[in-house]
Amino acid sequence: MGRLFKQSLLLTLLLLSTQLQAAATRVVSINLCTDQLLLLLADESQVASITFLAQDRTSSFMAEQAAHHTVNHARVEELIAQQPDLVLASEYSDPALVLLLERLGFQVERFPSANAIQTIRDNIHRLASLLGQERRGDQLIAEMDRRIERIAAKPRATRPRALFYQVRGYTSGKNTLQDEALQLAGWQNLSSQVGISGYAQIDLETLLLAEPEQLFTSSYAANSDSIGQRQLRHPVLQQLAGGKPMAEIDYRFWICGGPMIADAIEALDVAHWQ
Repeated sequence: MGRLFKQSLLLTLLLLSTQLQAAATRVVSINLCTDQLLLLLADESQVASITFLAQDRTSSFMAEQAAHHTVNHARVEELIAQQPDLVLASEYSDPALVLLLERLGFQVERFPSANAIQTIRDNIHRLASLLGQERRGDQLIAEMDRRIERIAAKPRATRPRALFYQVRGYTSGKNTLQDEALQLAGWQNLSSQVGISGYAQIDLETLLLAEPEQLFTSSYAANSDSIGQRQLRHPVLQQLAGGKPMAEIDYRFWICGGPMIADAIEALDVAHWQ
């Protein structure tokens, strides 16, 4: 019995040692979305650098937390100098850069864009495992789910017709975070109902015929101006939804799929009851 116990204890210690060695200790992120997940999950000592975009308060949900970290510009020379044991990239990261880093022997992990809440969960689980922060990942997902479920469980007498309308007439149809968020917050997504999938343009005629009761938008920068943004003030749009103004949902909730989706759903829920 004693020998079996010692063998079992040795095996357990070896497994723990392997897990500790496998956890990344110097992590570089070369994409805004992986920046934010890294900052949410890692110990500060694990973060070797994040992109300069993470410090941009216009687009980064984690700008405050990113302010004191070393930044990179996704240039191979600076990444090599930082000698990471893990590089985080997205599916849209420069493939030539990713290939070069891999050929130089660096471990590069590419994360998919999240067009569904389940993908957000999957990305958090995966990165938490790479960092050896499984408990923190589980807690992050549990808190996100708790907030979302609280909104989704609310009884609603009606499901008003709504859609997102962006610069140049782009909207969010099926297979988008906005579509899932609208439905969870008690809205009908008209863009999905008229057959739009993904992010695509919707013409004004279709928009008029759909008769939305609420329009939502997410401005990249509140004080900026462009021809595309002026389109959002088109007289036709101002006549829709009984003259109700477009409701603004923070752009930082959508630019990257992360637990901030709960903030977006809560904002959509508030608009539902107004």
